[in-house]
Order: sequence, then structure tokens, then C-alpha cells
Amino acid sequence: MSIAAEITSVEEGRVELAVAVSEDAVEQAFDQALQRLARGVKVPGFRQGKVPTSIVMSRFGRPVVVQEMLKVSLSEWYEQAVVESGIRPIDDPDLALDDVPETGELRFRAAVQTRPQAKLGTVAGIEVGKEEPEIPEGALDAELERLRLQASRMAPVDRPAQEGDFLVVDFDGSVDGKRLASASARDYVVELGSDRLIAGFDEKLRGSTAGDSVTIEITYAADDSRQELRGKKVEYTAVVKQVQERVLPALDDDFAAEASEFDTLEELTADINERLQTAAQARVDELFRRRVLDAVVKEASVEVPEVMIQRRIGTILTQTASSLPSGVSFDTYLRATGRTIEQAAEELRPDAEMAIRRELAVEAVCEAESIEVTDAEVEAQVREDAEKVGRDADELLGEVVGEGAFERLREDLRLGRAVQFLIDNAVPISMEQAEARERLWTPNEEKVAPDAKLWKPGDAK
Repeated sequence: MSIAAEITSVEEGRVELAVAVSEDAVEQAFDQALQRLARGVKVPGFRQGKVPTSIVMSRFGRPVVVQEMLKVSLSEWYEQAVVESGIRPIDDPDLALDDVPETGELRFRAAVQTRPQAKLGTVAGIEVGKEEPEIPEGALDAELERLRLQASRMAPVDRPAQEGDFLVVDFDGSVDGKRLASASARDYVVELGSDRLIAGFDEKLRGSTAGDSVTIEITYAADDSRQELRGKKVEYTAVVKQVQERVLPALDDDFAAEASEFDTLEELTADINERLQTAAQARVDELFRRRVLDAVVKEASVEVPEVMIQRRIGTILTQTASSLPSGVSFDTYLRATGRTIEQAAEELRPDAEMAIRRELAVEAVCEAESIEVTDAEVEAQVREDAEKVGRDADELLGEVVGEGAFERLREDLRLGRAVQFLIDNAVPISMEQAEARERLWTPNEEKVAPDAKLWKPGDAK
């Protein structure tokens, strides 16, 4: 084995490792460092990249090669030591290396803060409020109306255009009499009331009829994303070619047969009700899962290190920045929300800390209940996922193993089983009972927003 790691001390969440790197591994790393230097050095009489390592050694000396070796290999040896020792660092290590002997093992020390362990309180038999599934009022009618809109048709009308109508228009935009191709279109469909075209168009087109020509002046902002329109006053001429109204089908069996796989409106309505009931039950189950998990967290005790909170906040901010629409920078987003980066980070702190507490509690449940996931179970999950997405199972399994995701999936499945264990061992009570007990809590006890998102295995850590 090229790396040997021994935990020499544990104190207040910090671990010190004594690491020994075998002589063979050091020699190999030294040779690789020497070759890297040889590829980059320029020596008269030799082509770059073709300088003999013996000349590089004599030119730079051993100390320079050692520094090049440590620059790359020390972190790799530390990562191997982490795996060997089984510790779970949460921060960068403090590395201490006295010297690098010319022969024999290389030894160094690594002190690092590790992931804390939650001390569980009550786990089984916790009484948690659970609602009865309830379909929102008007949900059935809203879904039927959505289907009617999908099945609707457009019919020309000979009257002035009104809200909800669709107009087919040709329009041309010009600046100082010069036509702008980027501000012109033919047979463009405008839905009155949607404001999807250009601010001001809808208002000017209301009341127009087929054949009308409408002039609209729009002044664009100085910071408009389109350079050719930035700060410009554009005059649009829109010619209405046709006014159409949406014709909705009647709610009858013919509509059901056209809009769905059902033959009658009664069958379609029953299916919608069933799906709404399923969705309502899923929402109730999700809220119950969160309440169970938060109840377990409330009973547990753990100190969350500041570095974990800060890294989680950083992850959330990075995810937010990457999810912004194309062309919208994170600075622009912050300005639009009236916050600084510091304010945004501080607002995220409670959620970030609570998410970590949930994770640590679930990890503690895994240990307490000896929850494990076998290789065969991980592979079975990969194959199931492959079938769902229409992938070749062996190919996907190869990618999971090759990308190092096999162990991450194992951990996700393990945590998922722990969450299910907690749910299975919780005792549902009515929300009235739960709320009555909540009123007995002291004002300083933590309250969790009812719409807070449940952390689940696989969420960003």
C-alpha cells in the first residue's frame, strides 16, 4: 500500500492524521515532477519538451524538483489518506511536513475539521401532525378549462378587437424614417391582454378592425439589451390583417373524446378528480415527511460548524446564479431584488443551517439503525433508472462507476432509507392536536414555515 494513515488525535471536531507515503510512491512522484519540469524548460541546444531529465536535475537541483512534486502530489496523498482513514473533512487541512528524505518514506501530518455527528433524541414514536388530503377549490374546473383552451379554435370576426382576441398584423419599426429590420414582422399574431409583444401595442390595437393601420411610438430604455434599440424612439406602423376570437368547445362527450383518451365527459372528470386526489395526497405526504424530519432534528443536538454553513450558502448562491436566464448576471439579479451579496447570504443562513441539521440527523439515524445498501441494490437502482429514461442499463452503470457516482448513489439510497424509517416509525396525529401542542412551545423555540422545502437525499450539500 502506497499510503498509510493513522488518526493520532481527535479534539473538538478536529482530527490529526499521521500519514506515511511509501518510498516507491515518493520516487514515482519525484520522477513525474522531473518530467513536468523537463517539458516546460528551455535549454539551448534542445527542443522544448525534449530536454533530458539529467540536465534538468543538474540545472535546477533536487530542492526545486521536490517543490514541484509536493505542489501536485501532497494534495493527492492527503486525499488518499482521507479515504484510508475514513474521516469526513469539512474544510481544507493544515498540512505539516518537516522534510523530504532522499530515501525511505515521506511523512507528514494533516489536521482537519471533520463532519460532526448528531446526538439523537427520540426517533421512534414521535407524534407529528398530518393533514387530510384536500383538493383545492375550483381545481377541477380549472383543469377542464385548461383542456378546453387546448382544444379551442380561432374564428375570424367582423367587429372591433377586444380583450382576449387574436390579431394577425404586419408591423414595421423605424427610427428617423429609417426602417429597422429587427423591429419588423409579417403575419405576427398578437393576443390582446397578454402584453407579449411590445409594451404599448395592446392598448393601441384595442378597438381596431381588419384593414386598420395603427401608429405606435415606443421609446426604449437607455440600458435595453438590444443595442440597435437602446435609448431610441421607434415609430411602429401596424396593419391589422385579421381579428380572431377563441371559440371554446362545449363541455360534453364530444369534447372529452377529442381532448383525452376517454369517451365521455363523466370518465374524463373522474380521471381528473383521481389525479387531483393523488396530487393532494402527495402534498400531504411531503409535508408529513418534512414535519417528521424536523421533529427528529428538534429532539437531536448538534453543533453546526460555521464553515459548513458558509459553504452551503455558497452552494445555494452558485446554484441561483447558474439558474438565471441567459444574459442576466448575478449582480443584476441582486440589484433587482434590492440586496447586496452579504444580505443575500445572511438571509440564506437559517435555511442553510437547518438543511445541514437535517442531514446530520439522518446520517445519525443511519448509524444508529445500521442501515446499509449493498452493491447489488445500487446496481438495481441504476438499472431501474436506465429503464425509466430509455437508456441501456449496462452503459449507464458503466458511466456511474466510471464517473465515481456509484458511492454517492449508495449514500443517497442509504439516507433515503433512513428518512423512510423515520416516517414509518412516526405517529400521525391531527393538525388540530399538533397546533394545540405547538401553542405550548416557548416563544424562542424554532418554527418552520409550512411551505419550506423538504431536504431529501441527493439535494446539494
